[in-house]
Amino acid sequence: MCRMMAYWGPPTLMADPLINSAHSLLRQCTDAREQSSGTSNPDGWGVGWYIDGIDNPFRYRSATSMVDDHDGCRDVDGLVSARFLAHVRLKSPGSPTEVAGNAPFVSGPWLFAHNGFVDRYRQGRREELIASVSPARQESLAGDADSEVVFALVLDHIDAGLSVPDALRHIITPLADEGGRYAVLLTNGNQLFAARRNNSLYLRSESNGEGRTTELASEPYDDGPGWIPVNDRTLLTIDSAGIDFSTI
Repeated sequence: MCRMMAYWGPPTLMADPLINSAHSLLRQCTDAREQSSGTSNPDGWGVGWYIDGIDNPFRYRSATSMVDDHDGCRDVDGLVSARFLAHVRLKSPGSPTEVAGNAPFVSGPWLFAHNGFVDRYRQGRREELIASVSPARQESLAGDADSEVVFALVLDHIDAGLSVPDALRHIITPLADEGGRYAVLLTNGNQLFAARRNNSLYLRSESNGEGRTTELASEPYDDGPGWIPVNDRTLLTIDSAGIDFSTI
């Protein structure tokens, strides 16, 4: 399964957690410490970030391993953002290695990443789930990944009027009850949502003179203090007011 992270706080160099830290996503491409399916994530990577005053996020994705994507890593080096998320991929068996399969997935202001898998996705569940996606979003599906279909289903329920936490519950809870693994990150640039079912997720949230910094990760990307494991069946809503914990 994959590794991912999100940052929400004062503007910072994106390369610090992605490339420079002791256990950065770059290092987790070959030396993940807490991954249940080996230690490598060779099937591409991506990062999405927001800039103040611009509603929709910027995004970079590659089907090349982050370790070998020297141009992509160089382009990220020096970029500063207060809100970003990133993901390195270990594709599920049967999935193609393609840019369209890599998180973060984007739709308007939304960014989405998923660490895990949908149970029985290659044994008929894929067709069942896609049939439940609205026609407009079916047309927008660009790749073959289960994560992109989950994202489309969540957005359909937001469009139908559900709150974001309720939309995540409506989709993630029954899927997780069937099996599979789910740690998801979803943001529109104003709020960051995270959910954990049957998979790892860590949180660090600290205040200093510059404000509150909140970080989420599949596994800590440095050896600093403050990281705590998020309990299973937890949904987090993060915004300027702080962090709200609920169940999923």
